[in-house]
Amino acid sequence: MSRIQKVSSYLLAIFNFLLIVLPLFSLSIWLFMDVEPIKSLIAEGLLFSPVETPEGTINISTIKWTHLSKFTSFMAILIGLLPLLAGLFVLKAVFRNYQKGEIFNAYNARHYRYLGWIFFLDAFIAEPLSHALMVLAVTLSNPPGHRIISITFGSPNIEALFCGILVIVISWIMVEGYKLQEEQKLII
Repeated sequence: MSRIQKVSSYLLAIFNFLLIVLPLFSLSIWLFMDVEPIKSLIAEGLLFSPVETPEGTINISTIKWTHLSKFTSFMAILIGLLPLLAGLFVLKAVFRNYQKGEIFNAYNARHYRYLGWIFFLDAFIAEPLSHALMVLAVTLSNPPGHRIISITFGSPNIEALFCGILVIVISWIMVEGYKLQEEQKLII
């Protein structure tokens, strides 16, 4: 049990770090996108992959960025990050309980169910909206009539749905484990 508690402490520190660093990193990239080191990383495809649009693939480094297109891109990235950040908050609650030695309880099962629903929201809302905003952002510099907004549903959405189903099933197993643990407490 002490190993679980120790690892939980490390993971809580990592989750707290990620909750601060991920949004700040995304913001700093879009704020300093025109600075040479970041510009070269973007051109080499190390920070962002090309954006798939109905008209073809667009490399982010070739876009003429305006303040509106940068803001739209940042919002697209932020919407894409929201399920991850929400998941980190949920996992923090679960690992705080693990740190206390509480593994099978109703609270953890409920949080696993929340995590499953976060996967569903990611698949149906966050991922399509994030992609649509990114496509719009990279085509905002096009002349009127050639700007694109498209909503897609593909493999990443199916993967998120599958993960959501698995996590919800795990939450059901956690509820059953909690019930068995409570029954064993009543047996003398």
